[in-house]
Amino acid sequence: MQASLFQRLNQLVLLNPSQQRALSNILETVEMPKDSLLLEAGQISSHLYFVVEGILRSSYTFEDKEVTRWFCFAEHFATSYFSFVYRQPSEDTIMLLTDAKLLAISHTNLQYLSQQDSVWIDLNRHLLEHYYTNSLERIASFQTQSTLERYEHLLQQHPTIEDDVPLGYLASYLGMTQETLSRIRRKKKRT
Repeated sequence: MQASLFQRLNQLVLLNPSQQRALSNILETVEMPKDSLLLEAGQISSHLYFVVEGILRSSYTFEDKEVTRWFCFAEHFATSYFSFVYRQPSEDTIMLLTDAKLLAISHTNLQYLSQQDSVWIDLNRHLLEHYYTNSLERIASFQTQSTLERYEHLLQQHPTIEDDVPLGYLASYLGMTQETLSRIRRKKKRT
């Protein structure tokens, strides 16, 4: 399970064997069934997760509606980042859409690693840059793309997402009603 994590981390910062061992010693393996909650709104996020297998969904409540903020797939990291870093209650709930295998590192252990070796600070900076860039791209998509273009872009990134994620969650993530997404899908199938 850890091989995929180290492969992903080495894309960001090359870790030497000693750094890999240090991380291995404090990683926790977590296996959870579909529909489990990884984090509830109002809790402080105490772990950063690496998804080995499974799909996670982050959502928040706005005007009494549940809104999908993001999905997390295998070989990506998941947490309520603001809550994890700043030790504040999370606005988000993170739930598993499928059974999942995760690797977890606690905030305390990550802080310990960062005090021992600056490579962990560099890695955190690279992760932050990655997720910041993704957030900017998502904002730009709402400002410059039609609903059809956002849908098509999502399918390009994750071709099987419609098989893995309920339509209502997809619609919420794309910023449209389920009915609108259904119309777009029907129209797309006809063309």
